[in-house]
Amino acid sequence: MKTVNLDEFKGKKIAFVCSGGVVKAAAWHLGVAHALEELGFHLKSNKSTQELSGSPRSLEIGTYVGSSAGAMTCIFLAAGFTPQDVIQSTLGYKNSRLKSITYRDMFHVRRHKLHPAKSEYWHPFEEFPVLFRNILKPFSSFSGFFSTEGVRQYLLKNVLGDVDRFEDFAPDLFVVATQLDHSRKVIFSKYNYPSPINDPTSQYYTGTPVSVAAAASMSVPPFFIPYPVKNPLNGEVDYYIDGEIRETLSTHVAEDNGCDVIISSWTHTPYHYHDEIGSLANYGLPSIAIQSIYLMIQKKIVTHRAEREKSLDILTTVNAWMKTEKLPESQRRTLMSILERKMNVNPKVRFIDIAPNHDDYKLFFGNHFTLNPKTAGHAVEAGYKKTMQVLSQLEK
Repeated sequence: MKTVNLDEFKGKKIAFVCSGGVVKAAAWHLGVAHALEELGFHLKSNKSTQELSGSPRSLEIGTYVGSSAGAMTCIFLAAGFTPQDVIQSTLGYKNSRLKSITYRDMFHVRRHKLHPAKSEYWHPFEEFPVLFRNILKPFSSFSGFFSTEGVRQYLLKNVLGDVDRFEDFAPDLFVVATQLDHSRKVIFSKYNYPSPINDPTSQYYTGTPVSVAAAASMSVPPFFIPYPVKNPLNGEVDYYIDGEIRETLSTHVAEDNGCDVIISSWTHTPYHYHDEIGSLANYGLPSIAIQSIYLMIQKKIVTHRAEREKSLDILTTVNAWMKTEKLPESQRRTLMSILERKMNVNPKVRFIDIAPNHDDYKLFFGNHFTLNPKTAGHAVEAGYKKTMQVLSQLEK
């Protein structure tokens, strides 16, 4: 194993942020987590806290932020299963410590009953020819093929047991979901933080069971029906869909939690042309759709990072000018503090992104929902190797 100097991270509050992307993304995250552990990071969990008392370890990852499949991965780690435990389960090892999830767990057919539509304005196929209108009519009230209730039951039986409250977890665990009937992103956790300054529609909710929050976060439309969750504020039932819909990487959650280092793991890397593969135009609508989604998601991530770099450059320029003009130290610090708050940027926070390479077309073409050990194994290996590469380059 390659040795990497991690001295700059010692004594820092570290977060692990995991994106969605169904089974393929979960396998990637496990490869990343396995590499981090081998490099010397300590993945804080309920089990590790029981085994070790006293002050936090110097390279401890104590904050987990996950959406959709990333939420599932974070729950595994926070509950005390090591990356190796989950990897062995994913790859189908017979003696694995964790029971493997099955297609029956993933594709639960008993769906939640929804009330019929009330609005007289909802006629999406009204202008279509009669033949097409009759064919498409069932889809006007179709909400999804399956329910994530099976995944919730799997978590309760095999991972959580009686530990189904966010307050029961030693590490800080955050699960992100999107409220269907609102432009609101909800972060389920044990902390009632205020909404971020730059996004008042993001809200922290407490009191929701971990298994319920996970099921809500993993309700990917149109495959899964929106998941109902009782609103802790008003007692009404809200419906939720995939946590990635509004924002792919909720790194602001880790910042809200006071983290100094944020390690983000995500798989939405668009395909770049490769002679061995050719154009995606030759591979049908699914590959084109995935590429389109990946392009939109990557753009959001890249834009966020670029805006942050621009803000940091402005701060650096202004700070240097004030030093040149010999402004009093107290005034300089006050002004810098005001600028950081107004620009919503903390220059002390370190971001580390771990994502697939553009030329990894094998990972790009990998089925998102398959439990095939070969496909999962490649994602695990790719995540592991990319983490080693990224952390090694930080030394340069």
